[in-house]
Amino acid sequence: MYPPKTFDIGWPDLAYGLAACARDGDAEGAAAAVERRFGAGGTLGTARSADDGGVRHCVAALSVRSALDLALSAAALPRGSEVLMSAVTLPDMWRIVTEHGLVPVPVDLDPGTLLPAAGQWEAAATARTKAVVVAHLFGTQAPLGALAELAARHGWLLVEDCAQAYSGPDFRGCAAADVSLFSFGPLKTATALGGAVAVVRDPGLLDSMRALHRAWPVQGRDAQAGRIAKYALLAVLTSRPLYTGLVAAAGLLGRDHASGLHSAVGAFAGADLLPAIRQRPGPALLALLDRRLGGAGTVRAVAARTAVARRLAARLPDPALVYGAAAPVHTFWLCAVPTPDPDATAARLRSAGFDAARPASLGAVPAPPDRPQGARTAAHLVRHAVCLPLRPGMPDRALDRMAAVLDPEDWGRRP
Repeated sequence: MYPPKTFDIGWPDLAYGLAACARDGDAEGAAAAVERRFGAGGTLGTARSADDGGVRHCVAALSVRSALDLALSAAALPRGSEVLMSAVTLPDMWRIVTEHGLVPVPVDLDPGTLLPAAGQWEAAATARTKAVVVAHLFGTQAPLGALAELAARHGWLLVEDCAQAYSGPDFRGCAAADVSLFSFGPLKTATALGGAVAVVRDPGLLDSMRALHRAWPVQGRDAQAGRIAKYALLAVLTSRPLYTGLVAAAGLLGRDHASGLHSAVGAFAGADLLPAIRQRPGPALLALLDRRLGGAGTVRAVAARTAVARRLAARLPDPALVYGAAAPVHTFWLCAVPTPDPDATAARLRSAGFDAARPASLGAVPAPPDRPQGARTAAHLVRHAVCLPLRPGMPDRALDRMAAVLDPEDWGRRP
């Protein structure tokens, strides 16, 4: 049985991370090292520049949620202001917006690019609009030129969520965004089992974010040690032989193995959100993150992941219906397809040895009561998408078998 997702981290990195938990460290110095390393990368659509990506432009945070909370706190937008959001994202992201007394307003997606069209942003805006939060989903990357021009013209804060889009040192988001957020949580590319980096291009906003961040407590080393131990165990359990046995055992016991796995990997599952995210990362987490950012294998791993997804897409009844197929860049952090009955599709795939998953961590941003508007594609994606389990080096016979399970009648039924 192929598990729905594998952890992008090896045993040497896990051992290094555990050893780092046993050492004393300086959180501020470790954060500076991460910021320096991350800031040395390039920016989408521009040449590399030490000034554009320098250390002073980055903040190393506990999570993308923490970084968004910092950015909104530092921006100090008037209460009641509206924040336009691409209509599919983590529920915690719009929850953080509401915790700041702001009103999230969903803007529907184009299923081909997984971003709203430029005209949709302007159509959704009002005089109360003060910010935009746009998420690149499933490994897609796209320049935000038209949206950035619109935001600059109206004076909106533009926050870019690249949590699912990181692909190595040459991608640092759109140079015109005020803030670009990158996640290194458990399921992300080059994971450090936690941690995030915010690229902040407004010097005043950056200074305010740093000042607020320094007032937060540092997460204890026990939290990172516990996470490493948990994900080391999960890495063992999600190896194909053991995972096959676990799925079979769960079926015999009448248990839902998918919900158990989802609960296990939830970064802040069951936590009181704001106290949980308002912490600085500890030196052990930062040491592991610095090591992962410095590794040479990320670009190769992303290329291998993309290649196997494209090999599968070529076998599907209509490759263009893969979510994000029309994006300028798609690195296939997830390869998701629409089906009219995702539970039936997942069951067929599971019987063929592929444990497909639903994008359970994502949700459709609810429209405010006084702004009813349709986000049909977002709602359809959340209800009907199935994420296909892929891993680099998958043999052709496995891809043929997976493609054959997908009924051609499943295709072409988007809203």
